[in-house]
Amino acid sequence: MRRLGFWLILILAIVGAWLTLPRTENRLPNDYASLTPPTNFDSVDSIAAGREIFLASCAACHGVNGNGQGAVKPTFGLKPSDFTDRTQTQRRTPQYLFWRMSEGGQSEPFRAQGSIMPAWKFQLSEQQRWQMVAYLLTLAR
Repeated sequence: MRRLGFWLILILAIVGAWLTLPRTENRLPNDYASLTPPTNFDSVDSIAAGREIFLASCAACHGVNGNGQGAVKPTFGLKPSDFTDRTQTQRRTPQYLFWRMSEGGQSEPFRAQGSIMPAWKFQLSEQQRWQMVAYLLTLAR
C-alpha cells in the first residue's frame, strides 16, 4: 500500500510539473512580438473585410463559423483551431494570430506536430492578414 501511495504521489508531481511548463506554442518570434496592429485594426469595415477573406481562404478547414469543423479534416497532425473557444482565443494576442496566419505550419512547434496550414504571407497582404485577425477575435464573443 505504501508503494502505491509513493507512485501516485510521484506521478502527480510529474504531471503537475509538466502542466506548469511554459508552452512553446505561444512564444512569438521577436519580429512578430514587436508588431503593432494598424490603427483601424478592429473597425467594422476591417472586420467585414476579414470575414470575407476568412470565408474564401480558411473556412474549408476552420469551418464557416470558425469552430474548427470545416469540410477538410486532416487525417493526422494538428486539428484546425476553434476560434469560437473563448478560453483559447483570449490567450492569443493579435500578434500571435498574425504570426500563426503568416507563417502557417512551417514554424515550430507546429511543423513537428504535423500542421498542414499554409503560410498566408505569400497569398495575403499584411493589411488583409490584420483584417482577418480582427475578424477572428470577434468569433469568441
